[in-house]
Amino acid sequence: MDSFDQKDIKLMKIALKLGQKGMGFTEPNPLVGAVVVKNEKILAGGYHRKFGAKHAEQEVLEQVDETGTTLYVTLEPCCHFGKTPPCTDVIIAKKVKRVVVALKDPNPLVNGKGIKKLLEHGIEVDVGILEETARYYNRHYIKYIRKKSPYVTINAGVSMDGKLTDKYRKSEWITNQRLRSYSHSLRGESSAILAGVKTVMDDNPQLTIRERSWGNKKLYRVILDTHNRLDQNLRIFQEQERFPLVIFSSQTATDKIKKVEHHYFLKPGTDGLELQEVLEQLYKLGISSVLVEGGGQVIDSFLKEGLYDEVILFVANKLIGGTESVQIFPSGKGVKEPIELKHKEVVEFTSGHLVKGFK
Repeated sequence: MDSFDQKDIKLMKIALKLGQKGMGFTEPNPLVGAVVVKNEKILAGGYHRKFGAKHAEQEVLEQVDETGTTLYVTLEPCCHFGKTPPCTDVIIAKKVKRVVVALKDPNPLVNGKGIKKLLEHGIEVDVGILEETARYYNRHYIKYIRKKSPYVTINAGVSMDGKLTDKYRKSEWITNQRLRSYSHSLRGESSAILAGVKTVMDDNPQLTIRERSWGNKKLYRVILDTHNRLDQNLRIFQEQERFPLVIFSSQTATDKIKKVEHHYFLKPGTDGLELQEVLEQLYKLGISSVLVEGGGQVIDSFLKEGLYDEVILFVANKLIGGTESVQIFPSGKGVKEPIELKHKEVVEFTSGHLVKGFK
């Protein structure tokens, strides 16, 4: 850490900000930003734009003819052939003098090997600047690589007294349009959105991305349908080219006919489907992050089983009340065994606030 000065920190912050531009598009690959500098002048900046595209290092170094440069990159350069050539080869060929890395790549195909190769070719390498920030930005990727499971975010709109719906199971107007729009935009940051069959049958949602800023981003829609009851006339069966549908049903379902290509019949669990098996199958599909949006029983099951990494609640300035209203964690065991979230973040709105916490 002694080799890092304020210029290093400033330039790595720029690289991290560039890397964020790829959010939602690079998965299951990581977010990576890069900056090339010589004599304190930025020669090029870039990022990994989408899965299968050039890596950040390749994108920026192709713009530079000078040798003896310093490369700031948010993740350790790869040293293996994948969809693109090894970034270490490009760095060596461009005669980069120094490489500054925020975070070592946890992928076993890299994991220090990229750094070692650069050192063997006489390139100075410094690792660890703004490491925690880089780790936070790539939390989806790190979980996917290390745990072989998607990163799970629970997203819900609730009242101040923790109600997801009123006694009539109506939830649309608990949060206002601004909070709902902000919540909806979170879908683009993940690889998949997950909901239970009751929510889909009751509300007939599309579960798509409508914001133009996400372009043609692909989003998997995952439905837990234990008894294989989904009506194929529902809107969830539309637009499957951009929004592929994945259905999970139980092996005990009377109807065993697959309704889509990715329709899986799993062993039954105590409360329906085994969520761990659902996540394992999603991992095999290359899905590295899942946004769980409902309904109440599905959210409760993920919380109860501890199968989540992050919780985002959009809390409206309202009290709904009612003993029959759906609350966010009805199976909780009370004050003696609460779920305690870490590193809380709060964003205030006129009509409520966003609160985010981590497992």
